[in-house]
Amino acid sequence: MAKVVILGGNARSGKSTLAYQLIKNGYNRISFDNIYKAIEEGLNIKMDDLPNKVKFAFFENIVNQSIEEAEIEGINTVIDMYDFLPSDIVKLQNKDKVLTYFLAYPSCGLEQIKFNVIHYAKPTDWIAQVNEEYLNLCVERFYKRNQLLVEECNKYSLNLIDTQSGKNRDFILNELLDEIIRR
Repeated sequence: MAKVVILGGNARSGKSTLAYQLIKNGYNRISFDNIYKAIEEGLNIKMDDLPNKVKFAFFENIVNQSIEEAEIEGINTVIDMYDFLPSDIVKLQNKDKVLTYFLAYPSCGLEQIKFNVIHYAKPTDWIAQVNEEYLNLCVERFYKRNQLLVEECNKYSLNLIDTQSGKNRDFILNELLDEIIRR
C-alpha cells in the first residue's frame, strides 16, 4: 500500500529537505507553508487569525484526502508542516494510517541553532530577511520549541528525530529517508 508521511517539527530541522528527497522517490509533496502563503496572498485570509480548531480541521481534511489517494490510487504523499504539534497529531481520526516524524535539534545550543537557521535558509526565506535582533528572538523560540517537541513526542510516543547540525544532519536525514522508503 502507498504511504502518507507527515513531517512536522521545528524550523530549519530538515523537513523540506527530506520532503524534496521523497519527491525524487515518487512522493507527492503537500507543503503547509505553501498552502498558507497561497491562502493569505490569494484569498487575503490571515491564517494566524483563524481559530486553531478551524486550522486543525483543514489539516485533518488534507491528511484524510491523502490517505484516500494512497488507498485507492496508490499515491505516496509527504505532508510537510510546522504548525501542528504531537498533541494535535494524536487527535487525527486516521493517525494510525500515517507515518509521523517530528524533526528537531534538541541537542543543539543557541549558537548551533543560529547556525542552522542562517546556513539552511534560502535568500528568499523570511528568516534570511530579518535583522539580528529578531533573528536572535527566533533562535530562542526555536530552542524552546525543541524542548516542547521532545516532551510531547515522549508523552504521545511519536517519533522525534534529532537532526542536529552540519554533516550529522545530512547523514541523519539520509538515514530517515531510507527508513521511510523501506517501510
